[in-house]
Amino acid sequence: MVNRATSARVARSAQVDLVVDALGDWSAGTGPLFRLLARAITAAVEHGDLPRGARLPSERALAAAVAVSRGVVVAAYDELIADAVVERRPGSGTFVWGSPDAGLPPGREGSSLVGRLVDQGSAPAVIDLSISVVHEARWLPEVSVGPAQLAGVGADSPWGLPALRDRVADGLGRIGLPTTVDQVVITTGAQQGISIAAGCWLRPGDVVVVDDPTYPGALSAFAAAGAVVRPVPVDRNGVVLAALDAALAERPALVYLQSGPHSPTGARLSAHRRQVIGRWVAERRIPLVEDLALESVDWSGAAPPVPIAGHVPGHPAAVVGSFSKQFWAGLRVGFVRAPEPVAARLVRVKATHDLGSSTISQAMALSLLVHPHHGRALARRNAELADRCELLAGLLRAALPSWRVDVPTGGLSLWVRLPEPVAARFAAVALRHGVAVATADGLSATTDHRDRLRLTFALPPADLREGAARLATAWTAFTP
Repeated sequence: MVNRATSARVARSAQVDLVVDALGDWSAGTGPLFRLLARAITAAVEHGDLPRGARLPSERALAAAVAVSRGVVVAAYDELIADAVVERRPGSGTFVWGSPDAGLPPGREGSSLVGRLVDQGSAPAVIDLSISVVHEARWLPEVSVGPAQLAGVGADSPWGLPALRDRVADGLGRIGLPTTVDQVVITTGAQQGISIAAGCWLRPGDVVVVDDPTYPGALSAFAAAGAVVRPVPVDRNGVVLAALDAALAERPALVYLQSGPHSPTGARLSAHRRQVIGRWVAERRIPLVEDLALESVDWSGAAPPVPIAGHVPGHPAAVVGSFSKQFWAGLRVGFVRAPEPVAARLVRVKATHDLGSSTISQAMALSLLVHPHHGRALARRNAELADRCELLAGLLRAALPSWRVDVPTGGLSLWVRLPEPVAARFAAVALRHGVAVATADGLSATTDHRDRLRLTFALPPADLREGAARLATAWTAFTP
């Protein structure tokens, strides 16, 4: 007769076998093992292979079954807890989040964690500090888009509206990047601009150099292209030249860098580094994607330095911009600027995504750009963002003195350092106290930033005050 201990052991072994089977060939991708494992578990949950409420193996048991160290599994479970895919129940183990009959909330973008807890009623109304976008449109001058504005526009084109392209070219020329209308492609946001550049230059297995941390949409675009990311660190003057030089020596297929206010750090790439980087990529003949999406979100008072591409005319460089950052998150219009032969390649790639970005949205962006009060509205918006940045930074410094908070002069977020590398675990605790924060997961291809949080200051002041208070309460309750 089989005793209870033996039965339990057999059951645990079967449980491990079922989980390993659900993971499939989980280690075949690129990136840290713990992140690949976390993604495989998430996919198994979303596909229903691991049901809601299912118990997962212990860290030691799963590590032995998939031939990794226990630390890899611990890190993977920590990420899954932070993203509310799984939960730890003291004394019981680790379980897929939710009861067996719970449905998967729609969408996993941004704050899926928020949706899970709100749907379950286990958190107060959540203040979302995790999404760095311009939520409010009240700064914008009044414009209208109707039959009169659309007369003669014609059908959508992958290139975009000629008048808007001309306006973009004029704006780039004013910051030191002479541009013609034939060098501009209008896109459905900066994200599409990065994606079509990836489609133009990258093939599966190619290496792309990126600043680290970086804009998460860029990492997603490069992953979709099957590329291997080579991260290089940034400091207060942008990407570190020594690290970039070493990365370029490996002959990558592409370089992606932010030269405007950096997301998430707020750093601005110095004029000297822009010149050096331009010379380096030109000498090595490496294509460049230069991200200027946050160029307009700046209150430093300094004139913007010439873009990298302005130092290397004719080099295959795609300069990406965004009107959703300049005006309002709901206006999904951007652009990519490149030498004419490259622009023609980019528009062919774009045509495989869509045959033309929304004409209505393009017409609205154009109306805002040509409005006589456009500059005044932008300055007013930036001044208010600067005040909100100082407000949130001051609140955090007062309530959480062990946190390091640097104040940027542009961008939409604070890049906050915790005293210990516990950001993922704390994010889950913070959410239970009604505030959502972003960790470095999705912002980095490394594990170097596990002590960091990205907190937006673009919310109204009342929300920032309440969010900071909830963070302080959550930190008091948190056990590192």
